[in-house]
Order: sequence, then C-alpha cells, then structure tokens
Amino acid sequence: MLAKLESLLGDNSLCVLCTETDGNPHCSLMTYLLSDDQTTLYQVSTRESRKFKNLLANPRVSVLVDSRQHQSQGANIVSVTFSGLFKPLAESEVQPVKTTFAGKHPELMEILNRPDSVVFAIQLQSYLLLDGPVAAEQGEL
Repeated sequence: MLAKLESLLGDNSLCVLCTETDGNPHCSLMTYLLSDDQTTLYQVSTRESRKFKNLLANPRVSVLVDSRQHQSQGANIVSVTFSGLFKPLAESEVQPVKTTFAGKHPELMEILNRPDSVVFAIQLQSYLLLDGPVAAEQGEL
C-alpha cells in the first residue's frame, strides 16, 4: 500500500461512512479501527441505526478519511475515498474487536455496552487518494 495512504489511515480514527438504500444516500461520522493488514476497517453501531439497516440492504459503501484533524496551517488536505464492502463478523471475532475499541476509544463505551450494539467490518477494495485539490492517485487493494 502507498506510504501516504498507510500514514493517513494510521494517523486517524475518524471517517465518514456512506451507505445507501432505495436510492437514498446516508453519511455517518464514525470511529474506526484499522486491521493489521490495513485492508479492513472495524466499526460499531446499533442494530436499529439507519446505517446498519442500509448495510444489510446494500453492502456496498464509500468511506472518506482525511487529514483535517492533524493539518498544519497552509498544508494540503490529504484525503482518501474508498469503495468497500460491508462484512458481518463471526461471533468469535466480535469480543476481541469490542475490547480493542474499549481500550483505544473509551468514548464509545456507552454504545459498546448496549445490548443492541453491533461490530462490523468494511473490507476496503479500491481507493482514490487526493493530495490537495488536483494531485490524485487511485488503485485497487
């Protein structure tokens, strides 16, 4: 994976998850955990949320991660838009991911402790990396 892409994913923990169902798009600001191989984002929601219902109806998503959180004055904003695919987790995978979320993002404890919380994966498939308004690079993962 490109160094700039790896850095952007590793330095951030917030993204915009874009889902769709019946022609209606929906964007959600989400916290993520990055898999060790940097091809999967883990996220948490509730089973009754619009985003999760959309994922069940249409597993294709778009995810945006950018450098706004860590941008210095006058520097280009670097962003990446991924095309990805929703993947439910096996029951044996859920608790280790929840434990990692709790350790790295204690602000999510309220949702992690809810009986209707759900942890899921987004398998990243392709990307469009922008460094400022015109420098672009795209590829498959």
